Amino acid sequence: MKTMKWIRRAAAAVMCALLALSTAACSQPVNMESGVITQDYPVTINEVTIDAKPQKVAVLSGSLADVVLAMGYETSLALASEDCTQPELEVLTKISATDSAAILNGGVDLVLAETMDDATRAALEEAGVKVLLLNRAANREDFERLYSEVGSALNGTSTGATAGVKAAQNIFSSLDDLARLVPESTTVVTACYISDLSGQAVTGDELGSVMMSYMGLTNIFKGRTGGTFTYEDLKLSDPTMIFCTEAVRTQILADTQYAELTAVKNGRVYAIDPHYMEWQGRTVYTAALEMMGLAYPELTESSEPSVTMELGTAEPSPSASPAPEYKALKQGDESSEVLAMQERLAALGYLTEEYDGMYGEVTAASVSAFQSGNGLEETGEADAETLAKLFSDEAVNTDGEAVPMPSASASPTPSPAPEGDADTGSTAATDDAPPSGAAGGVGTIGTHDGN
Repeated sequence: MKTMKWIRRAAAAVMCALLALSTAACSQPVNMESGVITQDYPVTINEVTIDAKPQKVAVLSGSLADVVLAMGYETSLALASEDCTQPELEVLTKISATDSAAILNGGVDLVLAETMDDATRAALEEAGVKVLLLNRAANREDFERLYSEVGSALNGTSTGATAGVKAAQNIFSSLDDLARLVPESTTVVTACYISDLSGQAVTGDELGSVMMSYMGLTNIFKGRTGGTFTYEDLKLSDPTMIFCTEAVRTQILADTQYAELTAVKNGRVYAIDPHYMEWQGRTVYTAALEMMGLAYPELTESSEPSVTMELGTAEPSPSASPAPEYKALKQGDESSEVLAMQERLAALGYLTEEYDGMYGEVTAASVSAFQSGNGLEETGEADAETLAKLFSDEAVNTDGEAVPMPSASASPTPSPAPEGDADTGSTAATDDAPPSGAAGGVGTIGTHDGN
């Protein structure tokens, strides 16, 4: 599988945006008229009442842990179950989800889980530990519900719930922008995700099926529920491509009964991370990015599209192409074009502070410095002439030396912005369906201080 730099860049951007969002929402809300702190607790979720902000939390689900991480609330976690394998949680003590003694020894006052056996739950509740069971999201609306519940539990009904809904909306807004990169097609492109050949697959009642729709793919098991399928279903629908784990891919390719499937014959059986269809935090966006690259290889090969998306910029073709017409950027702008500009300014030595895609005073000063060093009028605004010079091989660094563009570098080739508010995801036609396939779309992904 080809590793795509634009995938990694976009995934990193959404992580930063969500962390920025959560950091801004960690403090208690204040009524501006009275100066009184808004009451966040007690909060009741699924008939469980949490009286005060939890001090130590155990998370017993990899998917829920992913949600907590997406909101930036991982500092609340003290314990995690063994299936919480996110690198950010390596510092936590890992315990079995059924080991009530180990959970109690951790001194936690709240447990987040998807399921729990009666004995374990009874032992925890008898010791005064709150046990909150939360269901995975199955669609866009449900996604906001889940994030609101996690936020409310960890940081209250006002602060936490608001941060949760915003984080959920940002992830789906990013998917909205990603959907605009999907090449238009007059034919139905069918796909499926198989987790186990014994009959486990992503069906229509799971978020993974919604994710496929954002990539212009029709899940052949969309009409089924319960996460099960039969070989007859698979053979009858004959998908164009199959996503699965590495183990399942090996089994499919070794079993002659699958040899006549279109996906097998065309070499379109793809092994992906098994967490992609399970975890519901930032992984949702990362999964969509990688699966899109597999479904539409033309987006990453020599025909890579000259489009920008909310959280990254597609890599340009290394082959010769007409010089782009740059859209002017100015102070106050926030976009992936700004981020690409900042990356180039930093590479040339004109921008020495951290940057995040927000065109602030520091960035304006860096642009002025670049203009001065490259014989351009010092305005602090990145007009088309400035950008053309910046992303050329003749751009001069702070030492007066020309620095060619890296062969895989991405310059900001703008594309038409979509109609509607990208920050709230209002461009989506329905809760579960992505916007129509016109390429482009740059949206706001979070609150930044600005550079």
